[in-house]
Amino acid sequence: MHRIRFSIYIILFIFPISIFYGNEKKNNDEIYYDHNHHDMKNEFFFLKKNLKYKSDIQEHDIKEGKTYLKGQASIEYDNTKVKADYIEFDWKNGDLYAKSKEKSIFFQKDNKQFLFRNIHWNLNKQIGKAKNFSFKEKNYIVIADDLLKEKEDFLMKKVTYISDPFFLEKKDSFPDFYLKTDYLKYSYLKKYIFSGPVFFYLYRVPMPIFLPFLYMPIKLNQLFYNSGIIYPKFGIQNKKIYIKDIGLFFPISNLLNFKINSSIYNLEKWKIKTKIEYKLKYNNHGFINFDYQNMLNHKNYLFQWKHHFDFKSNSSIVNFNSNFNYDNISLFNKNEENFFSANIRRKFSNSLWFMDIYMIQNQNKKEIKFIIPELILHTKNIFFNDKKYYFLRYVSVENKFHFNNSIDFIKNEKKPHSAIGINHHMNMIAYLPFFDPYLKISSKILYHNFYKWNYSEFQISNFQKIDFITNIVSVPFYKILNFKNTFLLKHKIQPTLSFHIMYFPPVFYNNVKNSFEKRINFIFNNDWIIKNPWNFLDSHKKTKITKEINSSFIIKNNFIKWDNFKIMIDSELTKNLKTKYKAGINFGKEEKEKKIYFDFSFSSNHNINFFPIKNKFQKKGKNRYDYFFFDQNNYAKYSIPLNLKIDFHSNYENYFNNKILFKTLLSLNGSINITKYWKISFHTDYDLFKNKIIFSNIIFDRDLRSFELRFNWTKDSSWSFFIGLKDPNFRKIIQYNEKN
Repeated sequence: MHRIRFSIYIILFIFPISIFYGNEKKNNDEIYYDHNHHDMKNEFFFLKKNLKYKSDIQEHDIKEGKTYLKGQASIEYDNTKVKADYIEFDWKNGDLYAKSKEKSIFFQKDNKQFLFRNIHWNLNKQIGKAKNFSFKEKNYIVIADDLLKEKEDFLMKKVTYISDPFFLEKKDSFPDFYLKTDYLKYSYLKKYIFSGPVFFYLYRVPMPIFLPFLYMPIKLNQLFYNSGIIYPKFGIQNKKIYIKDIGLFFPISNLLNFKINSSIYNLEKWKIKTKIEYKLKYNNHGFINFDYQNMLNHKNYLFQWKHHFDFKSNSSIVNFNSNFNYDNISLFNKNEENFFSANIRRKFSNSLWFMDIYMIQNQNKKEIKFIIPELILHTKNIFFNDKKYYFLRYVSVENKFHFNNSIDFIKNEKKPHSAIGINHHMNMIAYLPFFDPYLKISSKILYHNFYKWNYSEFQISNFQKIDFITNIVSVPFYKILNFKNTFLLKHKIQPTLSFHIMYFPPVFYNNVKNSFEKRINFIFNNDWIIKNPWNFLDSHKKTKITKEINSSFIIKNNFIKWDNFKIMIDSELTKNLKTKYKAGINFGKEEKEKKIYFDFSFSSNHNINFFPIKNKFQKKGKNRYDYFFFDQNNYAKYSIPLNLKIDFHSNYENYFNNKILFKTLLSLNGSINITKYWKISFHTDYDLFKNKIIFSNIIFDRDLRSFELRFNWTKDSSWSFFIGLKDPNFRKIIQYNEKN
């Protein structure tokens, strides 16, 4: 029953209008107010959208302009929803006061949900204060005694941060580890969190470590962070403490951001990294890096600049990238390093245009190469993609032109080497409908032309090649054998015949004659599908065995010569059993390519559960908030899962020049949970041919509620020990890491 004051009855009787000067609809104790048809000059102008509320008991005071909701009360306005035992709402200014006796107040803003003991909020200004605040995410919960919302800032007092999974899952009333601070500020506008001194507690006992303050920027799809400190990673190596990646960052302007961090291992080993990011208009951005490090009396430095620019128009997309690197560390490397590069990409509807300018520094040969410029034009066109053209239903032509001008400066040589190179690749593919659908015929023409002028030495190089390829693919043939509805064998074979002619035109300046190379390939794809005879409980379970037989012949001087023969098998015998096999004979042109070979691999994956729980164990016990079964002798019975993967790989190569390579490896990979919180993982490689273990690795993992422990040992006596928080927000800050 609704209890309404006597004065309100008189007003409603004399003036037949709604309380909110609007249309009132009542359904299941829910009241909606529609303000679309009212004068916004009245005292309730702040209610720009429909307001909805309900409760067991409602009281309305027209004179004060307030509504009182009691018992399972809720109110919704815009994107805010509140549920409590008691709600007091002021229509005039939008003030809302709510409280609950036994359970917490439910408060939802957008998609975020909060809990309070009592709250005083203004729905119009979105400011207010609350007591006993809590906010829960997937991996942590934040609890505060007081909360104050002012404009774009949240201020909290007596804050506790908990990431203990047992506490979050309500397996324990107290967390094993948590953080506390007396003051915390969250800036919604500037996107950062700042707090006073942060203290650490382990089982409600203060730890002798703390942070003088905490600053955490929040990045939301923007290029730059705000000002802040990069918290370091501490560890121990060779019985010495090191600090890694401690630094700070701050904006220079709206377009520039500066970042610096440092790592200190000892007095002779340290490094400093600086980075300046910038962002201009029209998706124009980049960064500048300068790194300096002192490694055992070797001073190394790196200067790097990268820039990216995108421009889109109605007909094309233009990308510009530039990269500049100078690294004196590469003096000790033998690889080629890009010293400077700049490229432009422009994409049209069916073509792509590249222009590159770059310099390569080869420290091994003491050589610097300039490519100024490199031009690439890539086009692709499709013709006759229509069934009305019977003989040419589909034709695709792809062209790629490549031009570059290179200048090489080599140490101890007076003159640079200069050359111009031109590459032209053309692919034309056509599908012919002859004997369709019984035979699928496709033809391909590949043309490659290469010219190079070395104008410093007046030399000309030329290479031309034309490939004619025709593939004839037959429709698959099936054969199904059914053995008394328990064993099903399905065989599918699809032969492919391929003709390949390679033509090398004559080179005009060295009197080289034209030449042909003809090749015929036979490919038989075999698919064997077997309804698994080892698992009669699941009659639909099938095992696939795939085989391929590939044979190639070369036609030379009207004589067919066997080039190679290859058999490949890829089968899945059962769900956890797979095999691969490849064998063949290669009669290559060169002596080093002629060989007989085979490659065999076997993989088996097993999941075993030792001591599975049986229903006969009636007695239960509890260990660290998890229940176990006990037998009649009071011994705990719990499952011990084991995952084991066995890999066998054998490779044999016997070359015709009496060179033999043979390698056979047996690998064991697995893990076992000796208890619910202890896990052992292992990996071992055993060489059967050499009869010795070539690699071995054992990892011990221990679940410590909020923390995790890991010990990693390898066969070469190297090891590492780690213990740290699971929480990804503080994992790098609170940890102990030692390596040997």
